[in-house]
Amino acid sequence: MRIRIVAACAILTLAIAGGALLWPRGHTPAAGAVQMGAIPMSGCTGSDYGPAFPPNGNWTTPLYAASIAGVPPSSCVTWFQAEQACRLAGKRLLTNQEWQAAAAGTPDPGAADDLTTTCATNSEFAALTGTRSGCVSVWGAHDMAGNVWEWVGEWINAATACTSWDSAHGGDVSCMGIAPPATVPPGPGASELVSFDANLPGTIIRGGNYATGDRNGIFAVYGVVNPSNISRSTGFRCAN
Repeated sequence: MRIRIVAACAILTLAIAGGALLWPRGHTPAAGAVQMGAIPMSGCTGSDYGPAFPPNGNWTTPLYAASIAGVPPSSCVTWFQAEQACRLAGKRLLTNQEWQAAAAGTPDPGAADDLTTTCATNSEFAALTGTRSGCVSVWGAHDMAGNVWEWVGEWINAATACTSWDSAHGGDVSCMGIAPPATVPPGPGASELVSFDANLPGTIIRGGNYATGDRNGIFAVYGVVNPSNISRSTGFRCAN
């Protein structure tokens, strides 16, 4: 079975009376589609996708995930919203295994981000999707290192602490564990709108973000977030 990995996603609605419109699967989003939740210059509001597509994922008006090059990635999105946006588009969140496989071979600049072609790992702000020509995996997946952290499907027990991979794995950050932490390890590098609760499930975000240098990369894994977490440096991608 071949799994198609979709690039970092934007969330779209159609600005017409009556709410959002679903485009035909496998086709470009309909003319007039409007991006929702583009990564903000300032912090998240918690209502970035409107009252009809709330952070708990219990939507009344659907929004749809789409892979579009040359736009800001949609962020400030909870796991629940990301999962529903993928499903509404006929897709799903990647598993952690699928994410790792899709990222293979992505060049990792560490802190040597050239701001133009390399993965966005040490930039002032996130790059537009698919515009860093040197940030492509051997499978053709764009932006797998840096730019924005990405939700994957699994829930886990939250990490107890953080460490780093060895140099063969880029020195990327690794925060995984089997029990809730007594104290929360340092976050993914951006302000969190929702406080971490060690008594709730942990979820996994992958790849790092645009600003934390050597911590980013295809082995970067962070399991100290709840599925309700909202961060401007966290987005997602879908798989067919």
